[in-house]
Amino acid sequence: MTDTLPFEAGGGPDLGPPPRLRLPDPVGWAAFSDFDETYLAHAATPGQRAHLTALEEFLLTEAVEHGLLFGWVTGSSLASVREKMARCGARVLPHFVAGALGTELTFFPDGVARPDPEWRQLLRDSGFDRDRVETAVERLARHGIELFPQHDPHTGNPTEFLVNYYFRSLGDPRRDERSLGLVRDLAREHGLGLNISRCNPATGDPADCYDVDFLPPVCGKRNVVRHLCARFGVAPERTLAFGDSGNDLEMLGAVRHGYLVANCTPEARSRFARVSPHPHAQALLTAFRHHLGH
Repeated sequence: MTDTLPFEAGGGPDLGPPPRLRLPDPVGWAAFSDFDETYLAHAATPGQRAHLTALEEFLLTEAVEHGLLFGWVTGSSLASVREKMARCGARVLPHFVAGALGTELTFFPDGVARPDPEWRQLLRDSGFDRDRVETAVERLARHGIELFPQHDPHTGNPTEFLVNYYFRSLGDPRRDERSLGLVRDLAREHGLGLNISRCNPATGDPADCYDVDFLPPVCGKRNVVRHLCARFGVAPERTLAFGDSGNDLEMLGAVRHGYLVANCTPEARSRFARVSPHPHAQALLTAFRHHLGH
């Protein structure tokens, strides 16, 4: 891999460098987790922090024995993940981060962030063009559908393969669905991938809005799961995923053992049946002990 980047998270002069996971050989299981409000509780209680510590210890000590490949598949950029880890006290780097809805794929084989060149080439070959996004958004405006640009305070530059907007709810689910249906139609017409989900204010999003994310059609959370399972030869029955909101559902549906955490959004709960009785890191740790112990 090339284009190495420094990566620090949760360490410091007193704590030393952050621990990192060893890549299992062979890989027998693969687990994919959303980051914000799934793996990491932004306003964690002492009990939630204790569960995060226990999960990190499990990943460091037992995951390799079970051949577990583990990473985060998140709407947040890598820079945003990095800041949140440091702020919230998460210390253990996963094997990979598929950030910005899978438009970035980064591995950490030696504690250094290494963007995956194979994935990046797939995105380049997709023909994704920000000008096509702007054209689609302008056409939507002529139909009376206004999308408002999002701005990530954790990154100075826009992500190359992802353009984020908000759509403000019209207060009527049927009107919302008609408007978002046209967004889907125009995205397909312009050869764009699309993610739409109800915003989660717990992660800093505005209330009464939807995330509308344009990206290459070859990426997205589902395609990250398929790509990595094929790459590491993981059998479908040995795949897990965890999420808390609507934009995680395609990922949960792409694995055999998908779970919403107990603190999931009402929208996600209404659309996916398997919900853990536990929130955040506790849900992951409970599922790992159940499935990997068999």
